[in-house]
Amino acid sequence: MISRMETRWRVASLQWQHREYSSAEAFWQELAWQIRIAHEDYAARLVVLPEYVGAGMPGAWPSEEEWSRRLAECASLHGLWIVGGSFPLATAQGLLNRCLVVGPEGQKFSQDKLHITPWEADAWQMVGGNECVVIDTGLCKIGVAICYDVEFPEQIRALADAGAEVLCVPYCTDDANGHHRVTRCALARAVENTMYVVTAGGVGTIRHREGFAHHFAESVIATPCDVGFPAEGILARALPGQAQCLIADLDLALLRKKRTAGTVLPLRDLRRDLFPASRAVK
Repeated sequence: MISRMETRWRVASLQWQHREYSSAEAFWQELAWQIRIAHEDYAARLVVLPEYVGAGMPGAWPSEEEWSRRLAECASLHGLWIVGGSFPLATAQGLLNRCLVVGPEGQKFSQDKLHITPWEADAWQMVGGNECVVIDTGLCKIGVAICYDVEFPEQIRALADAGAEVLCVPYCTDDANGHHRVTRCALARAVENTMYVVTAGGVGTIRHREGFAHHFAESVIATPCDVGFPAEGILARALPGQAQCLIADLDLALLRKKRTAGTVLPLRDLRRDLFPASRAVK
């Protein structure tokens, strides 16, 4: 049981090696092994997976029920929280890009990508979701912004206003340009909202799925730029283009102190008379 009396949280960003799997079961075995290693070898209590993590599976994308069951099994077995990357999901609303978040005691949440890239809209006719979700882990509150979403400050400020202290950013970019768009925005969001930001991207090549030929990532765990945090606002950074389990300890007590007594207070000092708060969070 996680308690708010604890003030440190070890998190893992899985910089995923995309490849072609011979079967769906081979993918699930690899995913379960990676999550187990993050917990058993590195003592992670939150694991963040990248956007479209299952792209290397043959055939159709797994169902939401399959993702939910597989992730929940891992979360329960190892007693941790998992931000499960994302997958395309056909709904009555249209095709969504959905991230499932599961907890160690059967907790289940979902966050849809709100801002759809031009490629997703054109190639897949994908549509955006309509709500931001703040998830209470018992230790702190977290939010999810899928890739392009982190490039919109208004969305992340709404999550921070609702109490999110850790932002998880699953992303999928095919080149350095896309990677830097996501990463530089993630670093900015950490400063603007006095929050930790954990990005998780993928590397490698997939031949059989259209639009997923190449991947580039250099995942980061970002902090505010204030006394007590790294001056450049980066707590950990993965090696570029290489699969890695990126680990860092989040000091929640320090973060909370800086939200009320930092060198600057961007959460407090926003001109609400000019920029009213968002109501898109549930």
